[in-house]
Amino acid sequence: MQSSPKRWFFLGIATLSQISLAVIRMGIPALTPLIKEELKLSRTQVGILTSVLNVGTAAAGIPTGKAVDRLGERVIIGYGAIAGGAIIFGINWVWSFAMLLPLLLVTGFVNATSTPAGGKAVAGWFAGKERGVAMGFRQMGIPVGGAIAAFTLPPLALRYGWRLAFVFAGAAAILIGLVALRLYEEPPGPKAPLQTLASVGPGSLLKRKEFVSLLCYVFIMSGAQWCYLTYLELYLTETLALSITPAASLLGLGQICGAGGRIFWGMVSDRFFGAKRGPVLLFVGSVAILMSLATASLSPQSPIWLVSLVIALLGFTIQGWNGLSHTLAFELVGTHVAGLAVGVANTTGFLGVIFLPPLYGLLVDWTSSYRAAWLALSAIILPALGMISRVKERGLEDSLEDHRVGRA
Repeated sequence: MQSSPKRWFFLGIATLSQISLAVIRMGIPALTPLIKEELKLSRTQVGILTSVLNVGTAAAGIPTGKAVDRLGERVIIGYGAIAGGAIIFGINWVWSFAMLLPLLLVTGFVNATSTPAGGKAVAGWFAGKERGVAMGFRQMGIPVGGAIAAFTLPPLALRYGWRLAFVFAGAAAILIGLVALRLYEEPPGPKAPLQTLASVGPGSLLKRKEFVSLLCYVFIMSGAQWCYLTYLELYLTETLALSITPAASLLGLGQICGAGGRIFWGMVSDRFFGAKRGPVLLFVGSVAILMSLATASLSPQSPIWLVSLVIALLGFTIQGWNGLSHTLAFELVGTHVAGLAVGVANTTGFLGVIFLPPLYGLLVDWTSSYRAAWLALSAIILPALGMISRVKERGLEDSLEDHRVGRA
C-alpha cells in the first residue's frame, strides 16, 4: 500500500466531522445536571436518556456500515454531520422527558454515521503499521468532542439555557459537514465489486470466533465507558460535593485524557506489539478496573489533586481502547468490508451502552450510594478481559487476500 502525503489531512477532516457530532451526543452527559433539574428526572431516567440516545446509534450501525462500503465515506461523513446538526435544533421544542426521548433516538441514529465512515477512511488511506495510531487519532474525535461539550456547553447553558447551547453545537456540525463535502477525497485504488459486498453480511462476520470475542469485549467496555460519562458529573456533585462548573471541568479532563489514550495506545500497539491489538486491549481493561476501584474510594475529604488524577487515569483507559478495537475489527475480517466490520462493532458497543447505564443508575437509586455502582462496574469489566484474551491475530499484515471474510 502506497502512502499518500494527504492521508493525514483527509483523516483530519473525517475527525472534525466526528468531533462535531460528538459535541452534540456528549452534550447530554455534560448538561445532565441542568436537564435533570428542569425536567425533574430520577437517576434511572437519566440512564434511560443515555440508552435511548444510543438505541438509534445501535440500530443504524450495520446499515450505515454497508452504506459506507457501497457509497464511500465522503457522502456519509459530510451529510451525516449536516443531518445531526439540523436534527438537534428540535431541542427547542422539548419540554418533558417523553418529548426528549424521540429526539434523542433520531439524534443517535444520525450519530452512527461517523464511526464506520471514519473507520473506512483509515482502512483505505493507511497501511497496517500506521493504523493503530491513525484509528486512535480518528477515534479521539469522540472524547475531544466530549471535552469541548464539557468545557463550553455548561457555561453557554448557564447563560442562555441548555436548549440554546445545543443549537450552537448543531450549527457547528452543519458547517463542518459542508466543509467535509467540499474537501474530503476518497482513497485511490480498486473498489470491491458490489456483488462481493452484497454477499457479505453481519452473519458472515459472526462466524469468526475471534470477531465474536472482540464484540463481547466491545459490548462490556462500551457500557462501562458510558456509565463513566453519564454519571461522573452527578457523582462529583452529589457525593463529592463539587459545584457544577468544576465537576464539568473534571469530566472534560477525563475526555481529554481519553482522547490522548486512544492515540497513545494505538502507538503502543503499532510500535511495540507488531500491530497486535489484543495485548494492549487486555492491559487497558485491567488498568480501568483498578481506576474504577480507586474512584469508589474517593470521598468529599479527598484532595482535589487526587480526584483529578483518578478521573484522568480512568478516562485514559476506560475511554482509550476504542480505536484499537475498531482497527482490530476490520483487520480480523478484511479491509474491503471495513465499514460493515466497524458498523457491527459499533452496534454491539451501543447495545452495551443501552443496557449498562440504566442498571448503574438503578443500583445507585437502590443503594443511595455510588460506591456500590463503581465496584460493580469493576466486576463487570473482568469478563471482557477473558474474552479479548481469546482473540488470535496475525499482527502486521497489509494484504487483503490474507484477510478474506470467512478465512479460518
